[in-house]
Parts: sequence; C-alpha cells; structure tokens
Amino acid sequence: MASHICHGSPHAIVKGYQALGSWIEANGSTITGPNRKVSLRWSGELDDYLTEIQFPVEMVS
Repeated sequence: MASHICHGSPHAIVKGYQALGSWIEANGSTITGPNRKVSLRWSGELDDYLTEIQFPVEMVS
C-alpha cells in the first residue's frame, strides 16, 4: 500500500494524488486496485483537515 497524508483543504487534494502518483511511478510500482481516501480530521477550518490517500501497489519486475 502506498499512502500520502494531505494537510489542508479537501478542495486542493488533487496535489496529493499527483504527488502519490509520481512517487509510485518513481519507485517502480504499479497500482493494483481501487484507491481509498480516509478522513483523519474532517472538521473545523478547511486548512486543518487531514486526509490520507491510499493505493494498493506492487513492484513492477
């Protein structure tokens, strides 16, 4: 599983997906299934939200 923690507005989460996708590619992995988005802190000011993005991955041989 590859994961990335996004701190800030959920409206800007696309940057988190881009960062995680770049990391997966740079580390010789491929996505093997659907992603999950886990809300770790989802209240208060938008800048204080925490969201974890997860993708199941495996190494490409």
